[in-house]
Amino acid sequence: MKRKMRMVLASVLAVASLAMSAGAASYDNCADRLSDLGLFQGTGDGYELDRAPTRAEAATMLVRLLGAEAEAQELEYTAPFTDLSDWQKPYVQYLYDNGLTNGATATTFEPEGACSAQMYTTFLLRALGYSDAAGGDFAYSGAVDFGESIGLVDIANCNETNFLRDHVAAMSLTALNTAVKDDADTKLLEKLVADGAVEQATAADMLTFFDNYDAYVAAAAAMNDETRMDVSVDMSATVDMDGQQVMTLSMPMEMKMDMDLENMDQSQISMTGTMNMTMDESLVAEGEQSSVSQVVSYYYADGVYYMDLGDQKVKMDMSFEDALAQMGDLANMAESGTSEPICLIDSITTSGNSMTVTYSAAGMSNLVDEVLAGMGMDEQTAGVDFSMDDVTSSVTIENGAVSATSMTAVINMNVEGSAMTMNMSMDMVINETGDGVTVDVPDDLDTYTDIIGGADAAA
Repeated sequence: MKRKMRMVLASVLAVASLAMSAGAASYDNCADRLSDLGLFQGTGDGYELDRAPTRAEAATMLVRLLGAEAEAQELEYTAPFTDLSDWQKPYVQYLYDNGLTNGATATTFEPEGACSAQMYTTFLLRALGYSDAAGGDFAYSGAVDFGESIGLVDIANCNETNFLRDHVAAMSLTALNTAVKDDADTKLLEKLVADGAVEQATAADMLTFFDNYDAYVAAAAAMNDETRMDVSVDMSATVDMDGQQVMTLSMPMEMKMDMDLENMDQSQISMTGTMNMTMDESLVAEGEQSSVSQVVSYYYADGVYYMDLGDQKVKMDMSFEDALAQMGDLANMAESGTSEPICLIDSITTSGNSMTVTYSAAGMSNLVDEVLAGMGMDEQTAGVDFSMDDVTSSVTIENGAVSATSMTAVINMNVEGSAMTMNMSMDMVINETGDGVTVDVPDDLDTYTDIIGGADAAA
């Protein structure tokens, strides 16, 4: 039993560390913001974010994002589609008049049919001024890819295989912060304000939120562009099992990195610090200590990961290039500089040169689900059911770049029938960047034992 519970705790730490790094559906936060602008009204049963959007609902959103709802309501219905209800007719009529829909057939629109990610992306691109007509900006079949290329579609806001009203809200919010075609200085929301479709006073808070978000992303991108970095990191966590605290963990580390972006496997990293862990006595085997303080060092060089654990020195081959390939969309998001999709953020507040970013816990949880699925590991496969609460990041920005950051999160898990809660925090200070940073690795790396060979030999 003790061995099993320690394995469970190890699984908890592994999953939680991924959640912290991934930064994951329920986007009520996006629906609320759109509702405040009068762009997303829900139904008699609320937002209904957990079902597929209909073609009529998508048409309605397009007309609103075009700033044409008032005009549509004044139109006489003359379109040839015979299967529309009265509330649907003005929106479809406007789209028909402006060559933005041909319906499903010559006489039907199929308003209750499901709207796909491809269709809704096409609608949003049209709202931004792009055309999918012959010789236009994109082909209908490539709408999602084109949306990704301009920052409209990202890993969090769109699921092509299970497209929901949830994603409609997330993508629509993203669209409002996306520049319209041929005018990089004007976002869609600013255009709606200028056209009189949304009042300036109504949009003021949202526009401030967008400005703060853009500053945050730009600062994070400036940090990500640094290939040499000296960083101090302090990670800590407590784990409760069925309401009782069973583990505390802290790990202050000094980290230096020299990243080769052209050949990631030629990067060099050194991490040195101390792992302090205390476990409940009930989980400790006879003869073992409940508290451990262990100096640890980790190095990466020439595609090999080295671990100095005090009483043993081991190594294993590890390819950054292969890992990035497995991460798929998450790696693409990092490469594009979009560190945090806007749909994941609940609020951003500023004080001096610091920003506090509060994330959507449900959105973060579902992002992690999708990342795991992309790597062939869903919650069922991993044997872990988890959710995230109270995800907050505080960032200090100096000279347009992040100089320090801290993140806290509460992660709730059910692992092999045990209910666990982990309170995690991570504080990071960037001490130095640029050519002045050098990575020092030990001279005795050739003495480290292959971790697989060592295990076989021990067996």
